[in-house]
Amino acid sequence: MAAKKRVAIVGAGVAGLVSIKSCLEEDGLEPVCFERYDKLGGVWNYSPELRPGQGTALYDSVVRNDSKEMTTFSDFPYPKEITPFSGHRVVLRHIQNYAAHFNLEKHIRFNTDVVDVQRNNDGKYWKLQIKDKDDKLSTEEFDNVMICTSVYNRPFIPPYAGLENFKGTKIHAHKYRDASGWKGKKVIVVGSSYTSGEISSELARNGVEVYLSMRHGVWIIPRICQNGLPYDINLYSRSALRCPSKLFASLETICKTRIKDHSKFGLQGKEIRPACKGVMICDDMQDRLAQGQIKPMVDIGKFNANGVIFKDGATLENVDTVIFATGYEFAVPTIDDSWIFDETDKAEVYKYIFPVRLQHPERLALINMVNTRGSHWPVAELQARVAARVFAGNIVLPDKATMRRDIDQKIKYEKKKYYPIPGGPNMEELAEMLGVKPSFWRLLLTDPKLAMAYEYGPMVPYWYRLQGPGAWPGARDRILNVIENTTHAMKGYPSFTAGKK
Repeated sequence: MAAKKRVAIVGAGVAGLVSIKSCLEEDGLEPVCFERYDKLGGVWNYSPELRPGQGTALYDSVVRNDSKEMTTFSDFPYPKEITPFSGHRVVLRHIQNYAAHFNLEKHIRFNTDVVDVQRNNDGKYWKLQIKDKDDKLSTEEFDNVMICTSVYNRPFIPPYAGLENFKGTKIHAHKYRDASGWKGKKVIVVGSSYTSGEISSELARNGVEVYLSMRHGVWIIPRICQNGLPYDINLYSRSALRCPSKLFASLETICKTRIKDHSKFGLQGKEIRPACKGVMICDDMQDRLAQGQIKPMVDIGKFNANGVIFKDGATLENVDTVIFATGYEFAVPTIDDSWIFDETDKAEVYKYIFPVRLQHPERLALINMVNTRGSHWPVAELQARVAARVFAGNIVLPDKATMRRDIDQKIKYEKKKYYPIPGGPNMEELAEMLGVKPSFWRLLLTDPKLAMAYEYGPMVPYWYRLQGPGAWPGARDRILNVIENTTHAMKGYPSFTAGKK
């Protein structure tokens, strides 16, 4: 009997956990996961202070941007009793339950940091330098490696003129935790991301004078839309993806659920449509703007000792703090940049998983190292399933010329620019590689009700457990009951509708 291939998995967040499970589903793979901290969960493992070396981090009031049915494990859904959007404690509990259900924790080495990944001479094996909790270094060899540390590792602050002269406090948003201690201060929040909107709103509700500086303006997406369903349940269907004009029209309708004319709130020009500029998921922005608790501003032109000059000439003095919700640089700290980026700093990564610049790209996988438009979890899970089957020899990658042609047809990441990739099309491609993508026409002949849900219903992750490797018997039922499973917990207990026919 052949020895199992050892697979090193770096990070025990969601990407690391689905990678462990995907390896266990293939014959001949032995996963070993390294987690630098003492608990699993990755970014969802909240702590009141930044941990040593931590990149992205949560603030205490964070609420999921994607609804539970769109962002869960494809064969381990949230219970019906969980509301569609929840905070980090609920999310972490679900992640922990997933790990316990599939007995994944025994494959994790906690308080163990991978500080370096190197190839041996022929490029077929990997040497990992590992540091334990006592800072003792050791080296281990592996057949394959899965990097699951996310791209949000290196906080990015733009190089504003005069920033070094500003005497107030300057922090990146990953250091923000809650609104305590901020009351009465004058704060500029920079950025048009989800994070900038939520932090601005929380500070404004707690007596902070908030100015929101945005480079290009933003459209606001409420989590719950006019029909009482989450925005992503309404937005992401296969029929919409096949017709971009329909998708953009739906997005515009959703953005106008609460703020019909964004230009009246200083958020966006009348002529700009949501497809053209950024969007922000935030439920509270309209009220904070209407009450004057958040003041929208254009991009910062220059800093001085105690304030800023904006690009439209407006000035703001006596500023206490600037919070930069300005994202992260693309960074994979444990591996050599030259394995990913070409001479022009553009990434050459097939399906956003396999670095083509390596001699043997089929031996290293980047899992969830993408900025996905839509939910990250289903993409990470499909990536992990593809990578595990490649490692096991059940999927053979095409030649490098073919892989590079595929890369050239897609959005290319750069070291400081990783644009959002469309999650739906990416998932469909990966599902096709796996042999788990359902056929509409076959469903139409065998299960018409499911076929209609496939075409017009939301692209929940359970679709990729209906058939093929890793099929899950509960997938069909979960798909057909997605609306009930989404809204069940919102009805309350006892419900006003209880007992009614």
